[in-house]
Parts: sequence; C-alpha cells; structure tokens
Amino acid sequence: MVKCSLNYGRDSMRFHAPIAALFFAISLSANAGLFKDETDRFTGNRSASWDALPSKAEDFSFSTYALYLKGSPAPGYYRVQLMTWSDRGQFRDCHHTNWLVDGARDPYLEFEYSSVSAGSAVMERFDKRVDRANLERLASAKLIEFQVCGIEGKISKSDMGGMRKVLDATK
Repeated sequence: MVKCSLNYGRDSMRFHAPIAALFFAISLSANAGLFKDETDRFTGNRSASWDALPSKAEDFSFSTYALYLKGSPAPGYYRVQLMTWSDRGQFRDCHHTNWLVDGARDPYLEFEYSSVSAGSAVMERFDKRVDRANLERLASAKLIEFQVCGIEGKISKSDMGGMRKVLDATK
C-alpha cells in the first residue's frame, strides 16, 4: 500500500491518504465529505476536518483541516485543500490557481501543488495554510470560484458546509 504524507513541522499532524482507500472511495462515487473531530490518544493533539473526495475523474473537491497541539486553546493552524484526480497528471506542467470570492479576485489564495501517482491514476492537490480570520472570510462567502490553468469550477455547497463545520467545531 502506498501512503502519501504532508508534514507541516515536527509537532504537526501528518495527513496519510492510502491510495487504495482513496480509489475505493472514488469507485463508490463518494460525492460527500466526511466531518471528523478527534483527539489523538497518544499525543493529545486534536484535529477537526472536512475531508472530501472528487466524485469522478477531473472533478474537484475542497477539504478543510484544523489542528490543535496538546494544551493549546486555539488551533495551531488551518489548512484548505483543492483536490482532483485523473488517469494522467493534467496539472504537472501548469499548476497555478486563481480565485474569486463572491465575484472579487482573491490574490491571498496562492496554493502549493503536489501530486501522487498510483498505477494509472494521479491524485493532484493544491494546499494552502490559512489563519482563522481568512477561513472565516471564506466560510462566510456565498460563492467561491477557482480557475486551475484555465479550467474553472466552484466550491460545492457541501464543501462550503464542511468548512463551516470545521469553524464551528474550533470556536
């Protein structure tokens, strides 16, 4: 089984996404996200997350994560992630993003690109660490639109609701 990991520092949360589980979930046409609010019994770190998978190839999903380090009254950080998958890495050579929040350009949303290949499928992610004020601003928007190398989309109502759940859980 192949695992991919994003590590944002020694004491931060590691995000492990087993590729087999991802493609199993995709094959079930999972189009809704999953909200979790958990405390790691070994470290005492708490995480709240909305994890969403694209429902089919070349669709996009938007996930939101928050991490509390043990003993911290407020999240150590928030992270948002735009994800897609296909049978090829469609954004390997071009992976810049542009964003509109309620119709206004948002230069703050500059995302970092990464990809993972498994067999004939490629999962592509665009990640951004955000502070609470900006996450609140995004969650209060009526519409968030994005453009990835000329391909346009919008954050689904379900994923917007998931972002709001993470905010509510981390008050």
